[in-house]
Amino acid sequence: MAAMNEMSLVIEELRTAAKALISAADSLAQMYSAPKETETGLLQERKPLTLEEVRDILRRRCEEGYAADVKQLIAGLGARSLKEVNPDDYEPLVKAVQALGTGGDGDA
Repeated sequence: MAAMNEMSLVIEELRTAAKALISAADSLAQMYSAPKETETGLLQERKPLTLEEVRDILRRRCEEGYAADVKQLIAGLGARSLKEVNPDDYEPLVKAVQALGTGGDGDA
């Protein structure tokens, strides 16, 4: 019986890790997608992140156990909540949030 409980915990940890990897991959793909060429041959710039997109990325990281870190990053921008963050700061904020736990932020 104990082995089954242990296996259930391992399976749940694997699922959590998989969700984190998918979230990171989706965010990176969105952030670093190459500009697309339009029908006229002009390059189309990647659209800026929206509040909803940033909120979703931050929510996922909070669910992964980084809620306190996310709040600290928001506070570092002089805001009490995401709604108060300047849209010009969305991309740097997302990059900082995505770096949490990767060693790029001092955690490991």
